[in-house]
Amino acid sequence: MTEAQGHSDPGSRGQLTIADRVIDKIAGQAALDVAGVVSSGSGLDTMVGRRLPRVSANTRGDQTRVGVDIAVAWPRSAADVASHVRAAVSDAVSEYAGLKVVAVDVAVTRVDPARSAKKARVQ
Repeated sequence: MTEAQGHSDPGSRGQLTIADRVIDKIAGQAALDVAGVVSSGSGLDTMVGRRLPRVSANTRGDQTRVGVDIAVAWPRSAADVASHVRAAVSDAVSEYAGLKVVAVDVAVTRVDPARSAKKARVQ
C-alpha cells in the first residue's frame, strides 16, 4: 500500500501534547542555571508555593507564554540577570519542548544578600 492509499509514516500521525507543568520544570531549571539566580525559600515556602524560582506557563497549541519569578543574589544587576533568564528560558523551552515561546515575563521578587554575605565572611 502507498501513502496515497491512506498509510503514512507512523511518526507523522497523532499529536504531541506537553503539559504546562512540564514547561514549568524546563523553565525553572533554565532559570536556575543562570548566574545570579538563587533558589530561595524554606520548607514552608515550598508547601504554600512561594519557593523561587516560581514558573507558570500558558500553552496554546504550539505556542507558550512563560512567567518566571526569581530571586537574585546581591549585588548582581537585577536587569542583567532578568535578561539572561528571559533568553535561557526561551532557548530551553524551544529546544526541549519544541514550542514557540511568544513571551517570557520575568519578575525579580527577592534580592538575596545571604549568599553574598557568606562569601564575604569566608574571604
